[in-house]
Order: sequence, then structure tokens, then C-alpha cells
Amino acid sequence: MTVLTEMQRDMVVANLALVEHIVSRVAATLPSTYARDDLVQTGILGLISATVRFDPTNGTAFSTFAGRRIEGAIIDMLRQGDWAPRSVRSNERRLSAVNGTMASAEGRPEVVTAQRLCHELGMTAQQLNRIRADIDKARVDSLDRPVNADGVAIPLASTVFDPGMPVEDNVDNAEMIGYLRDGVALLPERHRVVVVGFFFEGRSMTELGELLGVTQSRASQLKDEAIRMLRAGLDQVYGDRPAPDPVGGRQKRFNDALANSRPWRDRIAAGQGFSAVAPADRINVRT
Repeated sequence: MTVLTEMQRDMVVANLALVEHIVSRVAATLPSTYARDDLVQTGILGLISATVRFDPTNGTAFSTFAGRRIEGAIIDMLRQGDWAPRSVRSNERRLSAVNGTMASAEGRPEVVTAQRLCHELGMTAQQLNRIRADIDKARVDSLDRPVNADGVAIPLASTVFDPGMPVEDNVDNAEMIGYLRDGVALLPERHRVVVVGFFFEGRSMTELGELLGVTQSRASQLKDEAIRMLRAGLDQVYGDRPAPDPVGGRQKRFNDALANSRPWRDRIAAGQGFSAVAPADRINVRT
């Protein structure tokens, strides 16, 4: 554990506003499901690291040096907590970059048609549609969020299965949701409590820590561990990457259990009812 000098502690306190500024800027680009407290906590850790590593003789202002460390720590945390397969994020960045370049060249984003995107990316319309569908499925959102449907507000969950979409896209979407539902159920109990409480019930890390009898920091760690397990499991079943511990271990057992959790027909059916998750405070937690 790093012990700060009195001068370093004063530097940390004097630059807390810098953490808040960077967190606000990063949070503006994120879905509402991300907890600001987690971003702030990670940013403060980045600030402490910057304080310890700062060398005033290199000619760089501390605010500049610390800003890079703070933002880097937050970005690393977000990447580690993303449960989407890495191939999906890679395609998302590629599509966004090409779309942005073409829109800037034309001066009007609306002229960037799917046909032109396909030509620039060197892929078919079917491949582009599949990439867009995978990106949409990887977004985390509340199924209870109201959406407008012909002037009537309905829960987002009511729109998950769209009869107007191609059948194979609906099946793919339901299968991934079914895998994710099974993955949440297969998580260790404490990890499952945090995932259910945070993502499905909107509970804070402080509240979940009290429920589990642990600190807020430990509750955040459990959430991050759970997301890494889910992402690795999805990577395995979709063939993006092999299990990270093929010789044995918790992740390997989780991946195997996820791959064999239920027949594919039952998994697709389960994917159409993802909102039915046991409340966090009703899950048996062994202390």
C-alpha cells in the first residue's frame, strides 16, 4: 500500500476538482447505467498514482500529467467492465471512424448511405447489418425505460422482439440475451447480487455493499469481476477467444456451464423474457 507524504496528500486534495471535471466529460459519452461514483473513485486512484509518479524536473505541469493518468485509469476501468465481445467493439470503432470521416468530407452526415459505407468498408449489406445488430445488442440499457410507440409510452422490453426484423436477426438477438440471462444465473452468489442490484434494480454500490456486508470498493470489484466473467463466457460460446484458463479454474467452469446451460430452443425462449430476474435482496448470500 502506497503511503503519501503530507505534500502529496495536499496535491491530491488540491486536484480533486480535476477528477470531477474529467469524470463529467467522460460520463457525458456513456449510458446512464454507468455509476458516477465508480468513475470518481477510479479517477481519484489515477490522481494518487499521478501524485506518486510525478517528476517536477521533466518540465510538464502537474495538471497535464495528472489529467492523462486520471483519464487513462477511467478508460481502463471502462474497458475491463465491458461485457461485449472484443470483436464487437472493434467493429464499432471501425464503423464509427469510417462514418465520421465520410460525414466530415461531405459536410452532411445524412449523405453517408449504407451503400457507400459498404463500399468503403469492403463488405456486403448483410455483413454491415449484422455488425450494426451486434453493436445494438451490446448496448446496456434498462428494459423498463419508456419508449415512444405511435405516441404511446411502452417499456423497452416490449420492443425486444421485432416482428419486422429478419427472422435470423430476431433469433440471434434472443440467443445472446438468453446466454446473458443464463450467465447472470451462473455467477457466484455475491457477484450475482451486485449485477442484479446494479443493472436491473438501479441500486448504488454503497447500498449493495451494505447488503453484502462489504465496502463500496469491494462491491465495485465484484461487479467488475462479474462482467469480466460474463464477457469471457460470451467470447467463448461465440468463438471469439478460447477460455482464458483452459487447464481449469473458475472461468473455465463458468464457460463450460454457460455453453451447456440449456438446449438452444429453451435459450432463445428465455432470451425473450430477460427482465424476469430475482431481486438482489432475495438472492441467498452466504457470508
